[in-house]
Amino acid sequence: MGGNNSSVQSAVYNALRTSIMTLQLKPGTVMSTQEIAVKLDVSRTPVREAFIRLQRDGLIRMFPQKETIVSKINFAKVAQERFLRESLEASNLELFIHTATDDDLQELEANITRQKATLKAGDYKALISLDNAFHQFLFSVTGQELSWETIENTSNHYARIRLLTISDNSIMSDAILQHEAMLQKIREKDVAAARSLFVDHLHHLENQLPSLIADYKDYFEEEQVSSEKKLEDFLSEK
Repeated sequence: MGGNNSSVQSAVYNALRTSIMTLQLKPGTVMSTQEIAVKLDVSRTPVREAFIRLQRDGLIRMFPQKETIVSKINFAKVAQERFLRESLEASNLELFIHTATDDDLQELEANITRQKATLKAGDYKALISLDNAFHQFLFSVTGQELSWETIENTSNHYARIRLLTISDNSIMSDAILQHEAMLQKIREKDVAAARSLFVDHLHHLENQLPSLIADYKDYFEEEQVSSEKKLEDFLSEK
């Protein structure tokens, strides 16, 4: 990577953040400053600086004189991130219903059509991208892009647990049906019903959490996986 120190540090940070958020660097993975510097063809300084930023994001844990690891998924942080997203999206949804044009609604319908096509093709990564685009579009129409950026920048644990569900056809199929139901209530300008469907949509993945933990036990913080009460508390937070 070429360029000045600031741009190199940003490039290293962005590359590592993307790898963590897409699970290419799995939760619990040990990270070596030297190995990453060699892989990215940079000095160790921008890697160390990127580590500091990633630790502030809650995406890595640094243990001085020992090791640096990718943070495992934490139930409490998932719940907090979900709360933030729910608060911002619920408020924006009402604004969208009052401002959306017929063209805007047609754009959402076209997005859902593309979601169905990608599900049928088994292109789950493209499906997640379309799902995100569906929600982002609501903020772009209302002019609340900062709220969407806040959601993206703070959903470090929620987004990763959500990514674990993408290969489950039934989960993704249900998500598309939920989008369709939400769009129908938006067309009807039924704010209360649309908001209720939206909240259910955000909480839907929690129904799959026990099976996700069984399949990806090492991705979650050990003390939370072993505590049935913590799991029950998380699942009960509606």
